[in-house]
Amino acid sequence: MKHKRLLLILGCLMSVLLAGYVTLRLSAPRHRITADNIQAIRAGMTAKEVEEILGAPPGYYCSRKDEEVIAVIAPGCLEAPTTTMELERTSDRKFWVSDEGGIWIRLREDGKVATVIRLSVPNAEETFLAKLRRWLGM
Repeated sequence: MKHKRLLLILGCLMSVLLAGYVTLRLSAPRHRITADNIQAIRAGMTAKEVEEILGAPPGYYCSRKDEEVIAVIAPGCLEAPTTTMELERTSDRKFWVSDEGGIWIRLREDGKVATVIRLSVPNAEETFLAKLRRWLGM
């Protein structure tokens, strides 16, 4: 009887741990917009190559919903966008923004990257789930 109870407790504990892991995995970001990947983007690449490196189509992937936080841009860059509204206006310009940073590109007529501007996103307090995912390497 004692062994059955122990097996039941261990089974329940394993089920809870597995459910927690699956939940964290399913709620993890579906992109690779990281500082290292952003640094890998260079002029002359195609938009498709940029998408493959960053793992997602252009867009806003921050966990925060305040989309106006994106543009603390290198001073003196007159052609760079400052709000998501400006980012979305033209088809020859694309942007990717996550909690770790962002990138804005302008495409030439042949579809290759002409201009690369790296965006810095103001630091926000990391959520508990984000800390847990980082700790687990997810």
